[in-house]
Amino acid sequence: MAVAPPASANELVERIHTTLAGAGLQPGMVNIAGFNTVVGGSSTFKWQWMATKLHWFVYATVMAPGTPADALDRYLDDACQDAINRKGGMRGAQTGVAAITVVAIDGVAPEVEAWATKPHGRRFAALTFPVLAEVAAAKVVRPERMMLGGIYTGFLKDLVKQYVEAPMHG
Repeated sequence: MAVAPPASANELVERIHTTLAGAGLQPGMVNIAGFNTVVGGSSTFKWQWMATKLHWFVYATVMAPGTPADALDRYLDDACQDAINRKGGMRGAQTGVAAITVVAIDGVAPEVEAWATKPHGRRFAALTFPVLAEVAAAKVVRPERMMLGGIYTGFLKDLVKQYVEAPMHG
């Protein structure tokens, strides 16, 4: 039985929360840069990542279409710091963190779309992966490539498919 697409950005974030919970990722609510945000995550080890472990977290919040770029960047930066804090301990040679930062909006937002298409972040052993979910257009936008941490790009795209695109398309 097909599920209807979400009616609003709020409903999409609720669906992301449900999807994270269904995967056993124990999502919770946090305040990131002044936005109520769902967060859930896990860690994955792969030999093809040069035997590294990536602690990854999906953050999802609702923003208005006209949200300024500095607020988007603050959300991204604060989510990255939250991911670092959640991971705890040392980052470096064989371990790192990734913050997949989802912004759900109820309309087309070219400025937010531009933000989501470019890679961000230059922190030691910490990656950011911006994602825009335009609910009205049923569109998900994210970087195609990354400047740093490119070895993880395919994995991060797969997480977006599982935890953002699947709830978006029902």
